[in-house]
Amino acid sequence: MLLRRAASLVILLCAATASAETRVVMISIDGLRPELYRDPDSLGLRMRNLVELRAQGASAARMLPVFPSLTYPAHTTLVTGTRPAEHGIVSNFRSGLEWYLDAAEIHSPTLWQAAEASGRTTALVTWPASYGARVDFLVPENLSFGVADLRERIREGATPGLFDALEATCGRADLPVSDALDAAEKVDAMSACFAAEILRTQRPQLLLVHFLDADHQQHYSGVDSPEAHRAFERIDGFIGELREAAKDAGVAGETVFLVVGDHGFAPLHSSLNVNALLRAAGFATLVEGRIVPSPELRVSALGGSAAIYLREDATGRQAARLEAALRAEIDRRYHGLIELLPAAELDALGAFPGAALGLAAAEGYMLVAVEAPAEVMPSGSLRGMHGYLPTLPSMATGFIAAGPGVRRGIELPVVRQLDVAPTAARLLGVPLDQALGLPIAGVFEVPDPEVHGGQPMPAAKP
Repeated sequence: MLLRRAASLVILLCAATASAETRVVMISIDGLRPELYRDPDSLGLRMRNLVELRAQGASAARMLPVFPSLTYPAHTTLVTGTRPAEHGIVSNFRSGLEWYLDAAEIHSPTLWQAAEASGRTTALVTWPASYGARVDFLVPENLSFGVADLRERIREGATPGLFDALEATCGRADLPVSDALDAAEKVDAMSACFAAEILRTQRPQLLLVHFLDADHQQHYSGVDSPEAHRAFERIDGFIGELREAAKDAGVAGETVFLVVGDHGFAPLHSSLNVNALLRAAGFATLVEGRIVPSPELRVSALGGSAAIYLREDATGRQAARLEAALRAEIDRRYHGLIELLPAAELDALGAFPGAALGLAAAEGYMLVAVEAPAEVMPSGSLRGMHGYLPTLPSMATGFIAAGPGVRRGIELPVVRQLDVAPTAARLLGVPLDQALGLPIAGVFEVPDPEVHGGQPMPAAKP
């Protein structure tokens, strides 16, 4: 009888669909850590909105990010339910320091495409890789370095006329170059006002917004620095503005707020030079004081991870020789600091497609690929980092869902970033069939097992 009842509950839960009126506002806080809403008092923080949403809905003690745990791969997973190897945004940068900007580079169907195909209205505000996204209201994200007039670049990529209309209410967006210390704070202020105004006046059924400054401050001031704490408190206030906008629009009762993070953060003190490791393993040479990797190799290193690629015509024997040489050198000098990830393990993680192997740094270290012959260097102006393996406890990020159809006051021990998009799709009542992730069943209200559709459930036979 217990098994029958359990099976009936599962059937009811799977059959339940969101109301056609359900709306989803997904708010990403870059660098969100679970302790910020689980126990803000211990950090001396006032996080009224996150704490209220947590109490009113379902939250996670930790959410496992994808690998590498970087902003752009993670945000694309949040809206596709696929891993970087499938959706194609495998790092923050396409090459060098050129950010992934265009939605056309996303290879998996997105949440906004599923919503649009089902007749829902959609809006994106400062969401990664969103230029050219087919949505009703678009203000794209652009973090390009050294661009003097970033405001104009974003304005040009926005839905025609939308940026000017939003500035008429919010005031002119004051956006310095992305490298400026206050750049992310000013982008967040713009994003908050723009998103609230779109929500208040246009009432989209799906709204995605990304807040940046907490990540920026944790990188440059430290994980639990006063600057990082102030950034989190500002963002909590911005969430309050979005909640108020939903009330003003008369849609608060039908809106699910999803607050998500992309990665956690680890304190940082040193950089490890992958090129020096390659030189010690016999795959790079020193030329006039500069390390020059073998021409058959390409290295991509960012944060706590790196990938090493061989030329397309490389043989399996060459790949095996590279792996053996690097493994021997890591065991000899870098044990406990660098973990080697064979291609098969990268495939299982859905990371760095086509790479011969990957590297993951230990907490406190980041991986770089520079010409200087030094093996290890201070981290310079950087005091916090991410990009590490998702199993590192400090990489855990956050998840909160609150609104109609969501359980109240429940904490889930662990959820996966991979499962956020299927969960949002179920809340909206739209299909996201190519997602690899699964809806987080524990988020949803469970139907009464004794009554379904006003009729008692049939009693189990003895």
